Amino acid sequence: MVHRLLEDAAALSPGAVALIEPRRTITYAELNRLANRYAHLLIATGVRRGDRVVMALENSTDLVALYFGTLKAGAIAVPLPAGPRSDRLVRAVVDSSPAVAVVDPATAHEISSTHPLASVPSLFVSSNVVLTPGRGVSYARLQDAVQSVSDGPVDVRSIDVDLAAIIYTSGSTGEPRGVMLSHRNFVANTQSIVQYLRLTSHDRVMCVLPFYYVYGLSLLHTHIAVGGSIVIDNRFAFPNVVLNAMQQHRVTGFAGVPSTFALLLHRSGLQDVTLPHLRYVTQAGGGMAPARVLEWLERGPRVPFYVMYGATEASARLTYLDPARLRDKLGSIGRPIPNVDIVVVTEQDTIADTGEIGELVARGTNISRGYWNDEEETRQKFGPRGYYTGDLGYADEEGFLFLVGRKHDMLKVGAHRVGAKEIEDVLQGFPGLHEVAVVPAPHAILGEVPVAFVSMRDGEAADAEGLGAFCRARLPPHKVPTGFFLRTELPKLGTVGKIDKVRLREEARASVADATA
Repeated sequence: MVHRLLEDAAALSPGAVALIEPRRTITYAELNRLANRYAHLLIATGVRRGDRVVMALENSTDLVALYFGTLKAGAIAVPLPAGPRSDRLVRAVVDSSPAVAVVDPATAHEISSTHPLASVPSLFVSSNVVLTPGRGVSYARLQDAVQSVSDGPVDVRSIDVDLAAIIYTSGSTGEPRGVMLSHRNFVANTQSIVQYLRLTSHDRVMCVLPFYYVYGLSLLHTHIAVGGSIVIDNRFAFPNVVLNAMQQHRVTGFAGVPSTFALLLHRSGLQDVTLPHLRYVTQAGGGMAPARVLEWLERGPRVPFYVMYGATEASARLTYLDPARLRDKLGSIGRPIPNVDIVVVTEQDTIADTGEIGELVARGTNISRGYWNDEEETRQKFGPRGYYTGDLGYADEEGFLFLVGRKHDMLKVGAHRVGAKEIEDVLQGFPGLHEVAVVPAPHAILGEVPVAFVSMRDGEAADAEGLGAFCRARLPPHKVPTGFFLRTELPKLGTVGKIDKVRLREEARASVADATA
């Protein structure tokens, strides 16, 4: 059980530091007692085994305690982005029908009697806030409610196949869908990650990734499992502040998505900060271009750099590339993690030959049983072979996997199939480039053509002519973007840092429509 990870750590090392925030530190014993209080509060509110609990809060000690308290109560955690304009909140609340919701004040202020949260039996706000409650909603200040209940053990019977969480993730259309993950899924994945990263109680990770994102949640699970420490810092918009916190707290591990590393390399004082305790760095959340990986190896801290690949449907992780093979297997996502098997299958659903491109299909104890309230999507993505990832790639003669793009990221340019990732990887080598995203735009004759959205590093400049010439020298004509959109920043999905390609595809279509008109 996921909450047993916390209980075991609290029993083994009660005085060890579990969480560190800028203004708060909490030990394992204190965190476990606080989680007990949340469990008792939920039960007193009427929560029963299998009920859903929405939690729309920033990373914090209270969010972690609420999460583990939800699991102790036998309920299902539904972590969501905080804020009134969350891209998942409304859909997730309607879809999951929670018995309880806990939100931040900004979200609470936006709630009216017509908002889906107004139908939730019990709604708690994380701090004092003046509200006119919607009909049938119980508003309370969370901290006061938590202190009014026991911090003793909770006796709710659960087993490891019970759902622990529903994680809402954007599909290829941008519409959120709820991935069902059991206790067994999470614990299996946690054990595998702990094994290959060789985590111990001495490890202390800097967490800038939100816990509603499965990569961020895996940082919490793995470090709680070994009795290590998690440094929570929500200020990555100011990367130098986070770097200083890493130095101050003697951080041993750091995790990020590609945009995280772009920000550190191009818009921070990374090279002016010494991090003598840092032991490793991990990267997942989308492919990182080989040019960017090489830049990190040249300019980043001299510690092992783990390129990893995964999915929400896999409880986080599917593969990793051993840092010792990073240069000779540059561009690879590595091989499957312990207790995971991956095959590449063709469009005819046969096993692909070495070097033949197909879809990656994964199986393992960490794989989800499907999507909440969506049997059709579940049937399409989960089959006898396992979970169909939607990612296209191939395996080399040693079994190392390489991605060429996602199914919905493949463009049909006339008679050619073009992967957006290949074009993006080339553009990442353009001098001074910060970030790039390639998406399709409609074309009257070819059907669709690639266009590129580009942002440059501070002080660097570029124009469409220079970018086009760079691509023409390195790509065949049908892969050269027909347009370049220069932006100060590319839009991101919430606080995760992944580029919002759905929004960029819409912008590309609108731009072409305007030009045609």
